[in-house]
Amino acid sequence: MDPEDVLWRAEKALVALDSDALVACYAPEFLFEDTTSGDRITDKHEISAYFNRLFTLPSVSFSNVSFFSLGERAAGHWVWSGSSLESGDHFAVRGASLFRLGTGGITEEVIFYDPRKAYA
Repeated sequence: MDPEDVLWRAEKALVALDSDALVACYAPEFLFEDTTSGDRITDKHEISAYFNRLFTLPSVSFSNVSFFSLGERAAGHWVWSGSSLESGDHFAVRGASLFRLGTGGITEEVIFYDPRKAYA
């Protein structure tokens, strides 16, 4: 799988909130780590459930998504926005992803963000 193609498909799937298309970007063996929540996921069913939960939050969207590769490594940024479950207030959180890429797709993704606005 071409690194530029898999990143392009991941960008499009994230913006479209398409968990099936996003999960398809991951290699058969992968690690997804959410540094804020502490989630470490290595199973496609678990990553699908993670994205499905995220994508069904009130008014959720991903914008300003931009990924780029440097060979087997890649990085990118995004803005996660929606409405807080507790207060209903709108939030927008900037985040970043660091990737490792292999012939089967994304082999590792580590995401970084500050969730305070999302849970305020």
